[in-house]
Amino acid sequence: MRRRGGPGDVVARRPLSLVGVLFVVAAIAHVWWWTVTPGPGRTFSTALGSGQYVAAASALATYPTAHPAYVAAAIVGVALVVRDAT
Repeated sequence: MRRRGGPGDVVARRPLSLVGVLFVVAAIAHVWWWTVTPGPGRTFSTALGSGQYVAAASALATYPTAHPAYVAAAIVGVALVVRDAT
């Protein structure tokens, strides 16, 4: 079987998708980092791990107001991927 192009070809055809994927990956990485550092993120992960879903939800509710840029990056990233796929 022969490959029909490499990663460079894919990026050249869909540059906005690449940007969108990078935005989403950055947002996911930040949420992960938020859950492992002391503060509301650690409270969220601890509560979720112990089955205290109400406490986890209240801790998670603080994330968008504390980190709106990462929420916006995730939304814009998904929009870019969907826009470029259609």
